[in-house]
Amino acid sequence: MPRLVGVLRRPAAGAVAGQVTQAGAALVLQVAAARTLGAAGLATFSLVYGAIVLATAVVSGLVGDSLTVLDRADPGTRAALHVWAVAVATAAGVVGAVLVAVTGLLPLWAAVLLGCAVTAFVLEDVLRRLLMATGRFWSLPFVDAASLVLALLALVACAAAGRLSLASFVIALLVGQAGAGAVAWLLAPSAERPTGPWRSPALAQVLDFGFWRAAGQTVRPALLTALRLLVVGVAGAAAYGPIEAARVYTAPTLIVVTGLGSYLLPHFVSIAGRPAAALVRNADRAAGALAAGVAVIAVVLFALLPLLAPLLTGGDFPVPVSSVAGWGAYAVASAVLLPYSGLATVYRRQRRVLALRTLEFVSMAAVGVLLVLPGRAELWTPLALAVGPLLTAVAVRSMVLRPLVREPASTPAGVEVPIGL
Repeated sequence: MPRLVGVLRRPAAGAVAGQVTQAGAALVLQVAAARTLGAAGLATFSLVYGAIVLATAVVSGLVGDSLTVLDRADPGTRAALHVWAVAVATAAGVVGAVLVAVTGLLPLWAAVLLGCAVTAFVLEDVLRRLLMATGRFWSLPFVDAASLVLALLALVACAAAGRLSLASFVIALLVGQAGAGAVAWLLAPSAERPTGPWRSPALAQVLDFGFWRAAGQTVRPALLTALRLLVVGVAGAAAYGPIEAARVYTAPTLIVVTGLGSYLLPHFVSIAGRPAAALVRNADRAAGALAAGVAVIAVVLFALLPLLAPLLTGGDFPVPVSSVAGWGAYAVASAVLLPYSGLATVYRRQRRVLALRTLEFVSMAAVGVLLVLPGRAELWTPLALAVGPLLTAVAVRSMVLRPLVREPASTPAGVEVPIGL
């Protein structure tokens, strides 16, 4: 028992737990959408939700990674983090509201609420990253519990007023994320709360580092959004619904990947003084362990598919075996890439990583081929996505990290805030 308690107290365990609770809250909403909106409704909700995640990824890279690696105690840097967070969150909300209103997915009043939900979602994520950067990983489950409870209460209220619709889920997102942001604010260390300063922000300094991380963070959600748009555009929303259901079903695999990813960056910052060769070996071990762990979870989910799939969809439509296998493979490939891209970021090689991550878009060519094949070939499109992360992982390790080992006394530049983990 004492050993178990010791493991649970580790930051890595807290990071995974925080990602589990965050993804769990999203999963509950997606299951509710699958059971109340049908396959086409689930596809539409997932498209909207995926776009929100894409906007959040921009701020996560620009602000979240910057506050982890840069000196956030510096007044200019701190002010720039505040300004960038508010500016990008507001812009994302406005763009989201306009796009939804123009496309007619939601009525005008619901489009306005969606804009507010996007802004709340982005700012809540920044506060989550602040908790991670300060080592308070075990505060994250409380934030996510607040989000889930409030969102479900909002759905119950909407159901009491009438039949649930896409607008109902927008309201749930807004209520849940706003409440979760308030809880994250209260749980953050008082000295770290973003209350100021706001004057003389070092906008260029933060942008110089964060821009490339922000662009890199958008690759995965951009690929998923592109996949949704392509399949929906070519085969229709009803055809994509089962593929999205398979992604929701295999969500635990990417939960582990993203959870440990949120831990790895501050972890690499904390050990940045070690020789480059030791850090690369550390990344190798992390990549192998992550891939193995994710593969085990994927196999278990695959074996339990006949039992658990009806619970997800209510038996209204099947969850395709091929798509489940494909999403599992994609999660394993993403797990291999994550430690290498994180370590390269600590060495300020995020520009080169971004350039190499364009290899992930090779996957979209394979997706396009599958979409023109006869039969239900689109069900294999998640497997096609796995090609990109594997190619990128090999490229980052060989072209970015290995040269650092050969450089004499190679140490990460500009890491000013080691985080004791």
